[in-house]
Amino acid sequence: MRYSFNTPRCLGPLLFSLLASPPLVYCQETLQQLESRALELKTRGDAAGSLAIWEKAATLDPRSARIQDEIGFLLAVLNRRDEAVCHFERAIDLDAKFAAAHYHAGVVYWLQQDPGKSIPHLQTAVALDPKSFDYRFYFGEALNTASSFHEALPQLQAATVLNGRHSEAWNQLGVARQHTGDAPGAIEAYQRAVSLDPANFDARNNLGFMLVNKGRADEGIVQFKKILEADPANNMARVNIGFAYLMRADLDQAEAQFREVIRRDPTVAIAHYDLGVALKQRDKLDAAKAELERALELDPNLSEAHYTLGITYWQSGEFEHAAKEMQAAIALRPDYGEAYFMLGTALKQKGDLEAAESALRTAIRFDPANPGPYNTLGQLLRQRGDAEASRQAFAEGARVKEKEEAELGKMLQKKP
Repeated sequence: MRYSFNTPRCLGPLLFSLLASPPLVYCQETLQQLESRALELKTRGDAAGSLAIWEKAATLDPRSARIQDEIGFLLAVLNRRDEAVCHFERAIDLDAKFAAAHYHAGVVYWLQQDPGKSIPHLQTAVALDPKSFDYRFYFGEALNTASSFHEALPQLQAATVLNGRHSEAWNQLGVARQHTGDAPGAIEAYQRAVSLDPANFDARNNLGFMLVNKGRADEGIVQFKKILEADPANNMARVNIGFAYLMRADLDQAEAQFREVIRRDPTVAIAHYDLGVALKQRDKLDAAKAELERALELDPNLSEAHYTLGITYWQSGEFEHAAKEMQAAIALRPDYGEAYFMLGTALKQKGDLEAAESALRTAIRFDPANPGPYNTLGQLLRQRGDAEASRQAFAEGARVKEKEEAELGKMLQKKP
């Protein structure tokens, strides 16, 4: 079960002052009676009432890790996140092998977007109780969120073994498989997620994109349309349908989808971007520039929009503008090999050969399997009169191209 928490300050003095001696005041209710009432109220959904009783119970047994964990849990349910982690950490101080407290602390820290604290607690919970589905699942999901997909994979595989009916566990397993290069396994996991819960739109969306990226655009469109059928106001489903048509080179259908999204909501940046791509493919460069520039007005952090706008300027012979857009794309994605390649190309055509050479060599460093930068570098070095270095660059480009064609041939031979 997930919870949404706020983050107020940790309130009130710590209860450890009570550890020195037991309370001397006689309580009308025993600890067992208090716990029974607290659990009853918790079951009824009265988190505040249950919390008040657990806090009273804590005065009778201040060394109980379980009571501290119960208090933390209820504070979390009441959106008092920072106070909650104080009690979870206190429970762990009292009993370092209390798996539930580690798990609850891990979930709260994860929701606070603090993976440095979340992941160790979740890892400890799994080590203490490896047969808990919840512990495995949340640990795997937190690892996915931290882009630690190889580490997430075995946790999510174990989670689906422990509970094969949990749709989101299969979806998260698909994410881990997708990012570790297992495309067929990812598709299978997403399909399982969708079959278990047809309303898991995240899983259906992931499935649609995987199918499109594997050349199965028609199947991807079916998944996106099912989202739209269930939620007609879902503009992102329309964008994704348009993207699938774009990948299928059906520009009329793609453009229609993007324009419909913009008609419904002109502020959807990705719709303007995708429309710009479609118009560029039609060689309507001025119209494409206008859509790409609008996309960047709405979302300046779209690195792909800067890159595509730079390509469009380059096609128009506007090399200065092309170079500026490539530099903007690189500022957002410092390892953007393709952008470095096109920056080097634009700078070469501007006549800035020294800066162009630097950009091309950086492109090769980030994307050594792309023959383009080698060949452009060869041309530049020949233009500068360095015949031997030019020959070496062309030779390396030819070697990379030959390897690329050989790998493509192997892939085509594997097709039925």
